Amino acid sequence: MRVCVLYRLCCQWLLVVMMLLIVEAAPVFGAETKGAASGQSNFEARCARCHGATGKGNGFQALALFFMFKMPDLTDLAYMQARSDDALFRSIKQGSKGGMPAYKLKLSEPEIKDLVVYIRSFTRTSSR
Repeated sequence: MRVCVLYRLCCQWLLVVMMLLIVEAAPVFGAETKGAASGQSNFEARCARCHGATGKGNGFQALALFFMFKMPDLTDLAYMQARSDDALFRSIKQGSKGGMPAYKLKLSEPEIKDLVVYIRSFTRTSSR
């Protein structure tokens, strides 16, 4: 029993490490130049793998890690109203304990602000 639990934990951590390496090493196909990238293109290139193309938290990496991390539903009005723009900005820039990688070295502050605006658009379109 103890060996089974240890084996499972070891496999889970190995899977997490592999997924994080994939996130960092995955090529961005059709990405715009860094200065001209919009919030949408940054979301599609960096965030959609976990958060899903529509922000529902159903990206392919979220499905692979469902037993360890729960991706937030960015279209959930109550969830998004509970978070300020500054909190979203910090979460994108610094990462979070829930498995979100930090993008402070990959995105400029204006790009992160554009990303926050784009993420906020999910709740505007889903509430109509």
